Amino acid sequence: MRDFLAEFVNRKADQGVRKIPKTYKKLSREAKAYVADVKQKNPLPVVSGFELDLETGALVLRSEAQDALTLWAQVAGTFSDDGSFMWGWGHPSVPQPLQQAAWAAQRYGDLQEISELLTRGGKASRKQAEEYTAIAAYLAHADGVFIGDHGGGGSVCLVWFYPENTKPYD
Repeated sequence: MRDFLAEFVNRKADQGVRKIPKTYKKLSREAKAYVADVKQKNPLPVVSGFELDLETGALVLRSEAQDALTLWAQVAGTFSDDGSFMWGWGHPSVPQPLQQAAWAAQRYGDLQEISELLTRGGKASRKQAEEYTAIAAYLAHADGVFIGDHGGGGSVCLVWFYPENTKPYD
């Protein structure tokens, strides 16, 4: 299993960063900037459908404009239409190997005493779900994020990695 949090801290140290964000607000701001940057570097086509294999972590994005794109994914969490978010690490249907990016957020919250990252789930806005997904992507150094309707009254919030990168749970 990969330790995304240790990798994040080491990456920051290698970049000469002496302090990591200690508040949700600062972490969220850095995460959203990170996601904006990776979205610019790694734009996705307009997605017309997707499939996530929970056994392998393979995410297949379909587009009318081009062939299907296969990526590796981690589940940051789920967002339901009733306005609640559940972290991937607390979701009973998400296999442990696909929870690692979400666990990095939970462990970060524990270390920095950031309460927003410690609860398994609860009421949240779509904007908060996007922030949580950005935080998981930032900590995991993901190549991008994808939030897609799962057809059951909500959305799955994913962080993804290009196939040429190591599987996110090897």
